[in-house]
Formats: sequence, C-alpha cells, structure tokens
Amino acid sequence: MEKVERIVKTVKSEENFDFSKHTTYGLGGKAKICYYPENEEEAVAVYKYIKKCGEKFIILGKGSNVLPSDEFYDGAVISTKFLQGVETDGNCLRISSGTTVSTLLNYCVKNGIAGFEYLAGIPASIGGLVLMNGGINNKHIESNILSVRLFDGKIREFSHKNCNFGNKHSTMSDINALILAVYAGFEREKPESVEKNINYFLELRRGQPKGKSCGCVFKNPEGASAGKLIDEAGLKGLAFGGACVSCEHANFIINNGGRASDVRMLIRTVKSAVYEKFGVDLEEEVVYIGEFNELNC
Repeated sequence: MEKVERIVKTVKSEENFDFSKHTTYGLGGKAKICYYPENEEEAVAVYKYIKKCGEKFIILGKGSNVLPSDEFYDGAVISTKFLQGVETDGNCLRISSGTTVSTLLNYCVKNGIAGFEYLAGIPASIGGLVLMNGGINNKHIESNILSVRLFDGKIREFSHKNCNFGNKHSTMSDINALILAVYAGFEREKPESVEKNINYFLELRRGQPKGKSCGCVFKNPEGASAGKLIDEAGLKGLAFGGACVSCEHANFIINNGGRASDVRMLIRTVKSAVYEKFGVDLEEEVVYIGEFNELNC
C-alpha cells in the first residue's frame, strides 16, 4: 500500500466538494473529498486507498443522471472528469470512461467513424452511459459495446454478455466498480456523413425541455411511456418548492431554484399519483446520492 499512498498524494483532490457545481440538476450538498485521477494508474490507486480506509464512496461522471442529497456526504467522490481519451484499437475504439459524448463525436467526425451519432446532445460521460445503458428510445449504448474494462479490487474485462444490459441497467449498476474504459465497435463513413447524422439527432433533441434537469426521471415501463402516463395523470406543471414537472415533457422535472428534497418529494408524488390512477409502479432512472430525510420528502 505504500506505493498506492504515494500515488494518491499526487492526485488532484478537492475538500468540501460541492455537488451542486458538478451535476446537471445544480443541486446537492457537499462531500468530504473528491479525487480527480487523470489516468488508469491513479484511478486504481485512489479506489484501493479509499477501500483500505473503509470509507464509503461514489463514482461521478458528468452528473447528468443523479440527484445528490442536500445533506453532507461523509465519504469520498471519485470523479472520472479527467479520464479522457479516444483511440482506434484495431477494429474497435477504446474510450476512456470520463470521455464526454461531445468529445467522442468530435473524434468520430474527424476520423470518419459512424455508429455513435444517436448520442448527440446527451450531456453524459461514456462511463455513465454504459453504467445505465443510456441512449434514445430505440437505440442504446449496448449496441456499440464489445467489452468494458473496470476495477473492483482487480482489473477485469466484462464481455458484452457479462454486462447484462437491460432497461437503463447493467451489471455495473449493481457493483461499486470503477469503469476505466470501454471497447466499442464502429463503422467507417465519410466525415461529412457522420456530421450530417449528428446534426440530425441534435435537431431531434431541440424540443426537449430547457432548464436544469437530469433528463428523463423514470424508466419507461414495458410497452408504455412514463411521460405519457404522467401526462395522462394530469401532472404536467405540478410543483413542489422549487421543482416542477415540465409542461413540455412530463418525464422531466425541472429545478427552478429549489432543493434536492423538493425534487425527491415531487418524484414520490408523481409515482404515487401514477400508481393510483393506472396501477403502474414507475421506477426511477435517476440515481440518488446520499441520505434523504423521508419525513421532509
């Protein structure tokens, strides 16, 4: 562990890490410390160090699908913000987990690589997308993934099959492992065609609600649309504190200067109303961080 501790001392870190500055909701309290590893060796060392200290921790990418509590998180954050990089490795791409969608697509345009255009406009890191099998209605990142490289005490490579991709879910969602990189298949295409396809998907997303949100809050139930159920339950525009169900897309909850507890309460209210009207128990897509006082939510 001496080498591990020596490496960790050189890793950029931030005490009193403010979640509200690192999530698309712009919400959340503070955490004791956040580490920003810049390469695989540093990331593995930080993970080992935190586990050795017996501290709880979470791994944070772009913060686009999370709702951190307003309360202090007495643990560590491992940020993948600087684990960036895309390179062609034989017949596949090696994409570091912290790589943003925009960075990946810029690489694709420059190098004439197709197959990822549908991700355009999603404010996420690749690691986060793989963790939750993100994407759009009829296509998800699992369609690109060959394998996932991660660390959970030792370096592992999960094949596509072992990732058990499902409805906004993967094996990695169930284990507190650090995704280091993914290997993805691709097709060759003219750069101008790739760019044209990216612009097409960006145009499709222009109608999505503006404001601070996590994107869709709920997973679509089998054979149904969560947004449509919420709409038909008459919940568009419903507000609690500074949080509001979007009038443009009912599966979005917008933060209008509220608190994380406001969003949490609104989520509970929506779930309850949809279940009462349709008998459907909506499942959250958003991931909670920290403790929420249910008496106040």
